[in-house]
Amino acid sequence: MDAIILQENIEGLLSLVRMLLPDGGSAGCVYLDDLSALQRSIHEKINDLYSQRGETPEQDATLCLAILQGYNVSMYANPEDEERKQAVLTRSLSLLDVLPPSLLKQQLSAVCYGMQELCEIN
Repeated sequence: MDAIILQENIEGLLSLVRMLLPDGGSAGCVYLDDLSALQRSIHEKINDLYSQRGETPEQDATLCLAILQGYNVSMYANPEDEERKQAVLTRSLSLLDVLPPSLLKQQLSAVCYGMQELCEIN
């Protein structure tokens, strides 16, 4: 997938995810009828992006961040998604070693360690 198209798809997923995040600005404004369609769209975008890789560590980290945030707001849960989430989490942790200090690195780190804590609790 072309880097520009990949970036557009990443931004599309992040835009959908932000609609469900408390600090996303539209939380509480999603109607129940729209919630199912929004969840389905997020799940489809995650599946479309899962096999992709960024052309740079930064783009790959942004991709992983979008996918992990998508899983965080997703109501879909099945064994395949759990395996994929773990694979993206592992990939993200290895990216943290090569990323320079940045906001992206902080965001990815926070999501990764938050998900690791959830995995340890469950």
